[in-house]
Amino acid sequence: MSKIKEVLVLHHSHMDVGYTHAQPILLEMQRHYIDQALDMCERTEEWEEVNRFRWTCESSYPVLRWLEKAKPAQVDRFKRFLHNGQMSISGSYMHSTPLCSAEELAKMLYPIRHLRSQFDIEIKTAIHHDINGQPWSYNQLLLDAGIEFFIMGVNIHFGGVPFNRPNAFHWQAPDRRTLLTFNGEHYSLFSQICDVNAKNTDIMAQGLSKYLRKIESNPEYPFDFAYLTATNLPLYDNNPPDRDLAELLKTWNGEDRGIQISFVTPEQLYARVREHAANLPVHAGDWTDYWNFGSASSAKETKLNRRTKQGMKAVELLDAFGRVDDQSFIETKQEAWNQILLYDEHTWGAFNSVSEPDHLNVDIQWMHKAHYSYMANSLTGYLLNTHLEKLANNPLQSETPEGIMLVNPSSVAVTHDLQIPSSFKTPGRHLSADRMRQVLMNIENNHAGASYGTIALPPFSWRKIPFQALREVGLSQEILAHKGVIGTDGEGPWFREVTVEQGKIESPFHSCSFDPLTGRIKSLFDKQQEWEVLDQSSPWTLFQYIQETVDTVYHSNNRSAIHPRDIEDGNNSISQWNHNWKAKRLTYTQFNYCRVERHSNSATLIISWDAPGVEQLEQRFTFFSYKPDIEMKATFFKQDITTPEGTYFTLPLNLKAWRCHYDTASQLVELDTQQLPGVSRDYITVDKSVSVYDGLHCVTMSCPDAPLVQVGDFNFGKEQKTIDKKEKPLLLAWPMNNYWDTNFRARQPGFVSFTYILSTFSSFDPVNTMISATRAVSSVLASPVVDCKEESAGQFVEVSEDCVQVFDLKSVEEGKGMLVRLINHSDQEVNTSLRFPNRMIEAAFRTNVLEEIQSDISGIEKGSFTVNLKAKQMQYFLVILKS
Repeated sequence: MSKIKEVLVLHHSHMDVGYTHAQPILLEMQRHYIDQALDMCERTEEWEEVNRFRWTCESSYPVLRWLEKAKPAQVDRFKRFLHNGQMSISGSYMHSTPLCSAEELAKMLYPIRHLRSQFDIEIKTAIHHDINGQPWSYNQLLLDAGIEFFIMGVNIHFGGVPFNRPNAFHWQAPDRRTLLTFNGEHYSLFSQICDVNAKNTDIMAQGLSKYLRKIESNPEYPFDFAYLTATNLPLYDNNPPDRDLAELLKTWNGEDRGIQISFVTPEQLYARVREHAANLPVHAGDWTDYWNFGSASSAKETKLNRRTKQGMKAVELLDAFGRVDDQSFIETKQEAWNQILLYDEHTWGAFNSVSEPDHLNVDIQWMHKAHYSYMANSLTGYLLNTHLEKLANNPLQSETPEGIMLVNPSSVAVTHDLQIPSSFKTPGRHLSADRMRQVLMNIENNHAGASYGTIALPPFSWRKIPFQALREVGLSQEILAHKGVIGTDGEGPWFREVTVEQGKIESPFHSCSFDPLTGRIKSLFDKQQEWEVLDQSSPWTLFQYIQETVDTVYHSNNRSAIHPRDIEDGNNSISQWNHNWKAKRLTYTQFNYCRVERHSNSATLIISWDAPGVEQLEQRFTFFSYKPDIEMKATFFKQDITTPEGTYFTLPLNLKAWRCHYDTASQLVELDTQQLPGVSRDYITVDKSVSVYDGLHCVTMSCPDAPLVQVGDFNFGKEQKTIDKKEKPLLLAWPMNNYWDTNFRARQPGFVSFTYILSTFSSFDPVNTMISATRAVSSVLASPVVDCKEESAGQFVEVSEDCVQVFDLKSVEEGKGMLVRLINHSDQEVNTSLRFPNRMIEAAFRTNVLEEIQSDISGIEKGSFTVNLKAKQMQYFLVILKS
C-alpha cells in the first residue's frame, strides 16, 4: 500500500532578474503575474479547499514593486487572499549569492517588517530556489527576523545538493539555534514529471507513480506526502501562473486515483513538516554554494561591487552620526542599496550568453547586469563625498584648503601611510563640486607618493591635520633591475627598516628572495617565526600566474568536458560533474623585466611577463616597514577568449597537517568540518579572507577584490566530499573564469587589476584573523579640509573586547537613532561595553534584525553600556544619542 497519500504542489514563478527576458521587461512582467494570480484565486475561491488555486511569491522584491503602483482596491484584494491562504509571500528578497555581506543579508530581510504591517500577516517562511546554498550566518539572520521555516530547491546544474533529497532537517546556526529546513527537489519538478502541458491525467499518473516509488524507497523519508513545485512550462524561470493547472488538479482529484494533489503555500507545508520536527535530524554547517564561480566571469564588476559595499559601510557610519535629512539623499541611499542587491542576485544574463556570446540579447542583458554594479558605485561615491564634505565642514567654494581629514570607517585600528594628493594643495579656487568627482573607494593604493609619516587611527575614527603641521619624511626611491642588472641610486635614513639588495627585499617581518635573471620568487621567509612560508619543492611559486583550459588532447574544447549536462539525471539529483576532466595549465612564456621601487615606508618588487590569455601582465609585491602584511597585485589586459578558461595565482604553502578557515557573511567556517555534507568544497567564496594553518604556522590571504579561492589543489569539477589534507597544500586565488555554459559571461576582455593581502602568523586565531582581514579590505578615506588651523580628532564608537566586532552601524530606517550590529567571533560567552566617546546616551534598546525593539538596555552610564553575547552570537541595538 502506498505510503504517500497526497502530493503538495507549491506554484511559483521562480524569479531570475534576467536570463529569459531583459531585466526591465521581466520586472514589469512580475507585477502583472501578481494580478494574474489574484484573478486565479478569485476564480477558484468557492471551490473545495483541496482544489483551490494557490500562488506563492517566493521573493518579496516583486511584491514591493507591485505595491508601488497598486491601487487600494488591489491591495485589499491581495490581503484577502493572503488571509484565506490562497496567496503567500516568502521572507526572501531575491535569490542571492554568497557575494552578500552580513549587513547586505540583513538589509534584504527588512521588507518582512513592512509586508507584515501592510497585510497584517505573519511571514514565517523563506524560500530560495535554483541557487546552491547560503552563508552559514544567514540562518541566524532568518531566525532573528522571525523566520521559522526555510525551503531550498537546489538546481544541480554545475552544482550539488547536501544529503539525499527530498528531506527535512534542523539547520543549526553558528550560535547553536536551529532553523527547520526543507531540502526540496529542483523547482518546477511537478510540472516536468507530470508533463502537465499534455493536460492528460493518465500521463500525470505515469510520471507521478515513477517519482513516488523513488520517494517511498527512501527509508529515511518520514512524511506521508510528497512536496514538489510547479512553474509554467516551457518557461522554467520568470513564468506566470499556469491558468490550466487548477482545472487539471481538480479533474485529477475528481477521478479518485488514491493520491490527492493540492496546491500548497509555504505556511501549509511548514505545518505539515512541523508535525515531524521532533524526529528530524540536526545538521550544522555552512551551506557552501557551488554556483558562485560564475561571479568571476565578470571580475571587474564583481570587484567594483565589493569596493562599493565598503564605501557604503562608511556612508552608513557617517549617516548614523551626522544624518542628512534631505529626502532626496535618503532616496539615493536606498537606490544605491537596491543596485548593490541586484548585482549580487544570482542571475547574470541571458540563457544563451555562452552558446551565442555575440547575440544582441546577450549584450542587452549583460549591460543591464553590469549597470547595477556601476550605478551602485557612482551613487555610493556621491553619498560618501557628501558626508565627508559635511564632516570636514567644507564650504561649497573656497580658496586653498588648510589641511587633510582621515577617516577610518572600519571596526579595527589601522596604521596609515599618510600621503597628500597634489590636488589638495593646488593654489587657487577650490569647489566642493570638483572634489565630488573622486569616488574614494575606487582609488587603488599608491605607495610611491611622498609620505608624511604613518598615522595610527583607532576603529571608527577621524582626524584632521593642518598641512603646516606635516613634514615630508622622504622621497620615493627606485632600484632598477632589468634582466639581472641592478643599480642603486641612494639610501635615506627613513628607509632603514626595509632593505633591498641583489635579489632580496627584507622588511622587519619578512624576507623575500627572487632571481633577477628569471623573475622567479625563490623564498618568502617569516622572520619572527623563522619559517619558510613557501613550499620550495612545488613547481609553482608565490603568486604565479596560471591559465587553465580544457586539454584538447582528451576533450573537445567545450564546457561539456567538465559538466556533460543531463536534465533527467539532474532532476533525479544524480551528479553530472566529470570528476576526471583533463586540464591544461600554462604559465609565463617570457620574462620581461623586474625592478624594485623604494618608497618612504615600503618597497615593491615589480615583475613583468608575457603569458597565455593575457597581455602586459605585471605583478607587484609590496613589503612594509610598519605592518606585517604583503600586498600582492596583478594587472593585465585580458584577451577576448570565449572557450573555457580559468585564471589563477598560486600560493604553495610549507604546512604539514593543515586545516582551513574562511569567512562568509561575517562568520568564520572551517573547511570540511563546519560545512554541510555534499556542499561545495572544491572552491569557496570568501567575504574577506581564507586562512590555512597547521600547529605551528598560519597563512591568511585577504581578498578585497576577488572572492573565489581553492584550497589544497586545483579542484574545479572534482566534487569532493572532503578535501585531501596532504602536506604542503596549494592555496589558489581564482579571480577569473568563464566555465559556466549559460547565464554568466563567455568573455571579459580588457584591463583588470586584482589585489590580495598576505599575512603570516604563528597560529590561527579567529579574532586576529578577522582583525587582519577587516583591515585588509577596508580603506582609510582622505579628504581636504578648508578650515583646518589646528589638529582635531574623534572616535564615533568603541567596543571593549577585540573578539566582538561591529559588523554594521547605520541610521535606523524609521524614527531617530542608530542601529549597531555586533558579532562575537569567539567560541566563548563574553561581556563587552559599547561606548560613544564625548557623547551621552539618551536611550538604548535591544532589537531584532528588523530594528523592532525587543527590550530596554539597563545600566547605561553616560556614554556607554555593557551587553552579553554568547559564542558566535549576533545582536542588534538601537541607540539614541543626546543632541
